[in-house]
Amino acid sequence: MRILLSLVLLAAGSYAQAQTDTINASNNRLLTERLTEGTSRYLVYNVDSMTGTTSTADVWERIVSFGVLPGNPQPVVMFEWKWFHNESFFRHVKAVADRKTLAPISEIVLFKGYAFAGYKFTNGFLTPDSSVAHNRVNKTMKVPLNPPVLNWEWDMETFSTLPINRVGQKFAIAFMDPNSPQPAYYLYEISGEDNLPLNKEVSIKCWKLHINYGNGAYATFWISQQSREVLKMKEYFNGSYRYKVKLY
Repeated sequence: MRILLSLVLLAAGSYAQAQTDTINASNNRLLTERLTEGTSRYLVYNVDSMTGTTSTADVWERIVSFGVLPGNPQPVVMFEWKWFHNESFFRHVKAVADRKTLAPISEIVLFKGYAFAGYKFTNGFLTPDSSVAHNRVNKTMKVPLNPPVLNWEWDMETFSTLPINRVGQKFAIAFMDPNSPQPAYYLYEISGEDNLPLNKEVSIKCWKLHINYGNGAYATFWISQQSREVLKMKEYFNGSYRYKVKLY
């Protein structure tokens, strides 16, 4: 009887380890109450994997705020992303999502100070926002939001709401970048824990969230176990490492 019970418990444990949590904009698996208002700044730079040469660094400023849209009492979260390159705006993004589910509602992008792209996520489709003047998005674009996607441009903020509780946990997350509209599930895994050093005296205990993009490309995110902020990212693609490091 003990042997049988042990085998059952072992099988159950193996199933739990293999199970993947599906995350999308309609199944309410995200712990969105963890998302907080405020501004985060990241230093973003590339390092050549062969020579160790470091590129000129950019600065990302990412702002989260809560509110409502005119004429609609439904709470929303408003995202703003300012990308500074060579001391000037390289990209400026403003997006809106449902406060409870993070289902995207709209996004407006300004590229290099002159090109606009505006999107609406309505009635199960991604379409151009007709209210955006000089919108560069193809007027005939109509992409089905299947599966119910989250906005991949706001991945780091989304990661702060994942129900992480153990190493080995896997998440299939429905993401789509509205500028490259290919909705799909992407597999992320909690690959370990790490004490991320801030300096010689202070380190922060983090979850390591990992994704393989294929063809040798990958990314790892260090997520604080206490604040749930993304503190660091290391990405490899085409012979180069890209880092995002939170500034304090």
